[in-house]
Amino acid sequence: MFYCDAHTHLQKIENLPLYMKQAKDVGITQFICNATHEDDWVKVIEISQTYPGVSIALGVHPWFLETLKKGWERRLENILIKHPSFMIGEIGLDKVKAEQNPKMFCLKSQEDILQVQLELASQYKRPFHLHCVRAWDRILYILEKFRKKTIFISHSHYGNADIIPIMDQMGAYFSYSSVLFKRQKEKVQSCLQKTPIHKILVESDASASIEEIPLLIQKISSVRKEEKDFLVKCIQQNFNEFLNGRSI
Repeated sequence: MFYCDAHTHLQKIENLPLYMKQAKDVGITQFICNATHEDDWVKVIEISQTYPGVSIALGVHPWFLETLKKGWERRLENILIKHPSFMIGEIGLDKVKAEQNPKMFCLKSQEDILQVQLELASQYKRPFHLHCVRAWDRILYILEKFRKKTIFISHSHYGNADIIPIMDQMGAYFSYSSVLFKRQKEKVQSCLQKTPIHKILVESDASASIEEIPLLIQKISSVRKEEKDFLVKCIQQNFNEFLNGRSI
């Protein structure tokens, strides 16, 4: 049985050769590795060239706005032009960070950087990986402008279940992680029950325990009352369709 990891940060793994061997041992053969800031774009590209089955997304995460250097958006655009298979990510909004440190994580600045990257995703028809923490009202408002322009993954999703049909129509896939399953169990279960089967993905988010992905699918199977083998096949198909850029 083979699995896929829809959102990870392999560049942050200390012993990547060992990690990738462990992943192979449990049947994880495909990954989407997300950058978080410009300084790790080169490393993420190198990982994709070293390990088969690793697709990548480049972008600027809202936690790393202070790392931005003049001209970053043009440099990102040039890479996207040169590499048609590259996605955009990890991008988004984090209201908790903005409340903790308004100067460093100014929400308006986060929105400005997000808009630039969404424009690139729209222009070059690239899927993107979305990070959102307690900013769903703003995310939905911003995404409305880009409705059906491209598809995206709501990474480690745990927004209110009521927004899932809205995001589904905007082109969202919903990726679930073990970490949030433990922290927000009831909320995640509610979301899972409302997520269309053809839009479910799973991720490690660079968890120290790659073995958690098969266990996570078993948990999802229990919540949705669907056979694990059936879910594995559906998730694999969803993953491949996302990589192929299929829209809603």
